[in-house]
Amino acid sequence: MFLDPKKITMPLERVVGDAQEYEAQGNKLRAEVAYRIAGGISLYRSDVDSVNKFFSKAASLAGDSHPEYQVILKRSSEAVAIARKYYEEFRPSVAQT
Repeated sequence: MFLDPKKITMPLERVVGDAQEYEAQGNKLRAEVAYRIAGGISLYRSDVDSVNKFFSKAASLAGDSHPEYQVILKRSSEAVAIARKYYEEFRPSVAQT
């Protein structure tokens, strides 16, 4: 989750494209980070399916080094609800309408 998602200037599609390119090149670390960013953008957009998709990819690349990915995957609907509440209550300038 991003504290101020408006500071993420790269569109989701480009982040995902970069992640796929890094993965194809065998650069697992950069691919994992890009998928994590895509998952964070998806949290901001309240898109549960994309949260699952991107954090699943990040988890598969990270192995056991980031157990928080598994928590997000197991509780993705709750994570999206918490993120939505945060953006609506604590960051009204970035909350989605």
